[in-house]
Amino acid sequence: MQLASNFFMALLVFFIQPTFLIGLILAIGTGYKRIKNERTNLRVAIYKKLYEIKNYLLLGLIAGLIGSLLSIGIGMPVTLDWIIIYQLVVFLVLLAGYRFVHPLFTFSLTTLLLLGAMHMKNAMVIDWLPKNWYQPLSQVKWVNSNLITTTLLLIVFLLIISALTLNKHAIKKLSPHFLKTKRGKKIARYQIKPFWVIPLLLVIPGESFGAFFDWWPVFSLGNQTYSFFWLPVLVGFRFTVQAQLPSEALRLMTRECFILAIVVAAAAIGSIWSMYSGIAGLGIAVIGGLFVLYRHRQRENKHSFLFGPTDNGLKVIGIHPETPAEKMGVAVGDTLVSCNDEEIRTEEDFYRALSKNSVYCHLKIKGPDGELRLAESALYADTPHEIGLVLLSN
Repeated sequence: MQLASNFFMALLVFFIQPTFLIGLILAIGTGYKRIKNERTNLRVAIYKKLYEIKNYLLLGLIAGLIGSLLSIGIGMPVTLDWIIIYQLVVFLVLLAGYRFVHPLFTFSLTTLLLLGAMHMKNAMVIDWLPKNWYQPLSQVKWVNSNLITTTLLLIVFLLIISALTLNKHAIKKLSPHFLKTKRGKKIARYQIKPFWVIPLLLVIPGESFGAFFDWWPVFSLGNQTYSFFWLPVLVGFRFTVQAQLPSEALRLMTRECFILAIVVAAAAIGSIWSMYSGIAGLGIAVIGGLFVLYRHRQRENKHSFLFGPTDNGLKVIGIHPETPAEKMGVAVGDTLVSCNDEEIRTEEDFYRALSKNSVYCHLKIKGPDGELRLAESALYADTPHEIGLVLLSN
């Protein structure tokens, strides 16, 4: 009974941590903002449910389980000081939105800041501070090459798992934003910003939490005491797609993330023998993450707008879920050339052609690669407007 009570209290601590709460508020705010944008620009929301909250809470559960087993199984402790600094780093990073909240940046900066604090303590280069200024760093003796190796291994794992998650979920629900070119043409683009929390169970050396909570479970290994702590690890990216297919842009970013993971893993192995290799690995993680985002931006700038109006047909910029359009396999970026054997140039042309057969739809579609294909489906609705397509008006 006592064990169950302790588990419940430890779980409660997870949900009241600042990083979890701030992340949840941000996910809720993003969802409402998306719905408002869709209703303002498209008259109706493409996705009426706040799927951002579901993604935030659920996408990281499997990763949290695997990561926790990895952390405990190979004995990778982090310190209470590291956890406190991580919370502060995440708060500061979130001021810039989702773009830099990935552990590539937050874990690396946390460890580098802790190393810097240790160096200043040892060097006593800031004599103007009170002599006990570093007392909050109660576990500074644990800040060593082992902590750096632990951080790098966790970064590698979280980078790989987040790349796989991005590849599977990031572009399932695309919501268009709009801008106008210098010629006044309306262009659609997509802000892809997946965001989720990973519940990571970490090993903390010493009785840090036992000093605050009598019920906190503590165990001993040899002459050393350890405790467990559930850390909400926020994982997010943000990038805009307007000149590439979202699937292609994501494929290239995923490939670069895997390459970066290999480089950071090599630095983690080197850190076992040399602390300097580990410090270099932390720097590589930060710079490499920035480089992945920079490379994506370069690719976007090399191409013209993909989601703009076309002279021959109508550009598809959104698909309502569970509609005939989704069942027909119509995708964002496709161009509708004809409907029910009638050429279309405007939305009025499309719905007029569609209304000629209220129970069946036959489409000729040109993909982004220029290839033509046919799609057809029954319409189980009283009005052809419920086909589920969001089109860009010419």
